[in-house]
Amino acid sequence: MQIKVYVPKLIEIPSEYLPALAKRAADSLGDRSPEVSATRGHLVRQAVQDGLLRDFDQLIGEDGTVDLVCDPGTEIPLEFDNRTLSIAELLDTLQYKQNWSDMQAAGEAA
Repeated sequence: MQIKVYVPKLIEIPSEYLPALAKRAADSLGDRSPEVSATRGHLVRQAVQDGLLRDFDQLIGEDGTVDLVCDPGTEIPLEFDNRTLSIAELLDTLQYKQNWSDMQAAGEAA
């Protein structure tokens, strides 16, 4: 008898990688990205596919999909200001935050 077991493991993904991971996750969903609620799993599975989390390489299937779940039961959608974000909205939010940080840093340097 084979039983698949998921073991909790804490990982770290640098914040500066999140916009690029969200972009590739949105691209992989294509036209569905505005409808699909964003989850941690989308970002983590993309990080595994991109080779950022080498400890999880064995979870990449022959078809390129990543067999990994981030939240027990079901994956919990990510929220911003108490509103569930789609993958496309997450990408917009992360890009806006990054642009805002760049503008703040430029203002401090001046």
